[in-house]
Amino acid sequence: MATGWTIRPIRLPDEHLPTGPRETDWTCRTCTTPWPCETARDHLTMIRCVCGAPTYRETRGPRRWHKGPRCYTAADVAVQQAADWKAYREAHPHYPPSHYYPPKPRRARRQKPPYRHRPAGPGDIRPGTWTWVKPGALHPGWGDIHHLAMITRPGLPRCEVWLILDGTVHDARADQLILAGGPRKDRPAWWEWTVAAHLEHNKPADQSGNRTAVQLDLLSGHTDV
Repeated sequence: MATGWTIRPIRLPDEHLPTGPRETDWTCRTCTTPWPCETARDHLTMIRCVCGAPTYRETRGPRRWHKGPRCYTAADVAVQQAADWKAYREAHPHYPPSHYYPPKPRRARRQKPPYRHRPAGPGDIRPGTWTWVKPGALHPGWGDIHHLAMITRPGLPRCEVWLILDGTVHDARADQLILAGGPRKDRPAWWEWTVAAHLEHNKPADQSGNRTAVQLDLLSGHTDV
């Protein structure tokens, strides 16, 4: 093994950073040669600033060095960072923090209901069925997000649900409740229905037309004495 052998550093060693009174006269801290020195070049990638001045970027790190007079001020940096953050937020929208929501009105709180039920088919909605409350179905104080809840009293047009988030009880529209948060291959089609669709499916057929026909048949055979 050769003497003096050392592992090559991954990042630019601090001993080979630039120093000097002016950015145009940088020298290496250790080599005392014009910067970038031979060691520094192995860790740098040269790019061009918008002002045309040579700029060096650390290949395996976040540091940059701009040679020549500065072409921007601290205010320019702040404005650019704000623009970058705005562009990132628009490209990656997310729900605002809770303090952006209006105050929550009072709602009854309960312990977790003792019901347990998993739908076995279309229309099989009973107390204990877990559901997702769609955004906008609750007061804005609970945010514009999906909430996991348990149905405690099925009904149309509204169901009573218990939120797992804080134990509050709400009357939510049945057409704003869904069993699944998204489609999956191993689920039947009815699993994607709203609770309203399930309850409508489970309603008995209207027999009013048949009852009217039976009554007419009875009256046709009746004669006054």
